[in-house]
Amino acid sequence: MIDSWGDRMMKKRAFSFLGLFFFTTSGVLAGDVLTIETLVQEALLKNPAVQSKKAEYDALRSKVIKAWLPEDPMVGVDVEGQPDLFKTGGRMNTEYMVSQTIPFPTKLFLDGMIASKEADMAYQMYKEEERAVAWRIEQPSYQLFLSKRTVAALEETQKLVEQLSSVVRSRYEANKTNQSDYLKVQIELEQISIEIFDWQQISHIAEATISRQLNKPLDTSYPIMREVKRFPLFLSLADLEKMALEKRPELKSFETGIERAKASRLFSRTEWLPDITGRFEARKFKGEDEIREYDNFIGFSVPVWSLLKGIGGGWHSAQKEVEAAESLYTDMKNEVLFRIHEAYAKFKSAENALNTYESLILPQAKSQVDISLSSYEAGRVDILDLIDAERTFKNTQIGYYKALSDYEMALSDLRLAVGDDLKGQGVDS
Repeated sequence: MIDSWGDRMMKKRAFSFLGLFFFTTSGVLAGDVLTIETLVQEALLKNPAVQSKKAEYDALRSKVIKAWLPEDPMVGVDVEGQPDLFKTGGRMNTEYMVSQTIPFPTKLFLDGMIASKEADMAYQMYKEEERAVAWRIEQPSYQLFLSKRTVAALEETQKLVEQLSSVVRSRYEANKTNQSDYLKVQIELEQISIEIFDWQQISHIAEATISRQLNKPLDTSYPIMREVKRFPLFLSLADLEKMALEKRPELKSFETGIERAKASRLFSRTEWLPDITGRFEARKFKGEDEIREYDNFIGFSVPVWSLLKGIGGGWHSAQKEVEAAESLYTDMKNEVLFRIHEAYAKFKSAENALNTYESLILPQAKSQVDISLSSYEAGRVDILDLIDAERTFKNTQIGYYKALSDYEMALSDLRLAVGDDLKGQGVDS
């Protein structure tokens, strides 16, 4: 009677454990659940790195108008015939002057273009930082999903093994099994406790990583979503590469860097062109109340030193800056394409693992547990076979959660590498 009741309870707990695969609500997952999108939006508002990049962009954008404009004009008064340094009188001539130096038109144009390109580069790096922060939220969020789901699965397994332990103890007390079976169950319980503790620490690290991006205390806890909805990806590898070359903010920043270097090179080559200075003067002689003479002046700078600076290395330096910018762009493009290939390979691997788990491994592992329970109840297998079946299903379930987490993390890697959220392509971020 005791054996029959214990076996029935053990089987009931086993089916409760199997139900976790179908994302049944667990006490571990209770509470108000924050979506990853909510965390990302909060991070974009609070993350110090994003705010720093935005401030840098705003600062450079504010300098663009300044670069287009010439220096301020000069206004002055020339006093002539003053009898003493600190004495004035009616025997002085007074001359009023206004002057303005205007750089050669190409200088202002190119100076403004350089400032504008620098602001564009800063803007793209600001958007890149937003992408990076979203990635730094998504990655630990899916790691948190994996760890908490794993803890939930292990706790369900722990309950099952505890129930099994009570049954084995009852059988041992009734002299229907030996003490070694009971000890084997106790060892399995302790091993599960170690795994639970380890995964709880992984959860803490994931939550601390999220808190760091949100500028929150590192001990903040985050309830996870009850399930991760799996979205397919319709884009091919070639499509992703093409999209990255068009949309990746960091790559666009390096491309703009080439344009900036070319504008700087042209500025260096035309810096010798003369500046124009115009001056207007009005003179009032001593003893007179009205202005009697007007003078006009126009002058040009002579490019003696500017030509020497260009010939002496300025032009060569500007050319090398262009070559450096082009090399940096090429290197960055190769890095982006490599990251896409790497993330795409991880995605396809996780996709294959998920399909295999859902179609083959999970159903077979569930059947193995059912068969082992029935066989143990009938006395055809010993306790080790039942523990092995339990361990296999536990590892299978954890493997499924890992494949699901890897799938979403690979999609997150692809979003970062491409520089796009991939919405409308089968993926909902």
